[in-house]
Amino acid sequence: MKKIAFALAFILSVSAGFSQQRKRMAKADKMTPEQRAILAVKKMALQLDLTKDQTKKITALYTEIGIQRKVKGDQMKKEALASRTKLAKIKKESKDKANFKQRIEKAIKSGELKKEDIKRMRRRVDFDTANNALDNRIEFQAKMKKILSPEQYKKFTKLQKRKFAKAKKRMSSKNKMKSKKMKKRGKGRR
Repeated sequence: MKKIAFALAFILSVSAGFSQQRKRMAKADKMTPEQRAILAVKKMALQLDLTKDQTKKITALYTEIGIQRKVKGDQMKKEALASRTKLAKIKKESKDKANFKQRIEKAIKSGELKKEDIKRMRRRVDFDTANNALDNRIEFQAKMKKILSPEQYKKFTKLQKRKFAKAKKRMSSKNKMKSKKMKKRGKGRR
C-alpha cells in the first residue's frame, strides 16, 4: 500500500512540475524580443557589474539578435505549417506507403514540394544552417569582446559555457525520454 501511495505521489509531483514548466514557457513566449533583451542584460549587469554605457550597447545588441530570431522563427513556423499541410493532404489521398512515396516524388518534381520540406520534417540540420549559426555566434562574441573589459569577457564566456552545458543536458534528457516513449510504443505494436 505504501509503495502505491509513493508511486502515486511521485507521478503527481512530476506531472505538476511539467505543468509549471509549460506555464513558464507560455509566459516567455508572450514577451517581445525587446523585453527579453532587457531582462537578459539586467541579469548580465548583476553578474558582470556592467557600466551604463555597456548596458546600453549590450541591450541594443541583444534586441537586434532577438528581433532577427523572431523573424526567422516566424518564417520557419510559416514554412513548416505549409509543408505539413501539403504532406497531410498527400498522405490523406494516398492508399499506402508506396503510393505516398510516389506522390511525394511527383510533388517534388512538379515543384509543389521541396526536398528541404521533407528534410525539415525529419529535423536534420544541414551544413548551411549550421555554418550560418556558427558565423553568427563568432560575430556576436567579437561584438561582446569589444563592449566588455577583458575580465568581464572572461567571466561572460564562463557563464556562456555553463549556460550551454545546462541546455545541452536538458536537451539530452528530453531526447532520452522521447526515445524511451518511442521504444515503448514500438514494443506495443509488434
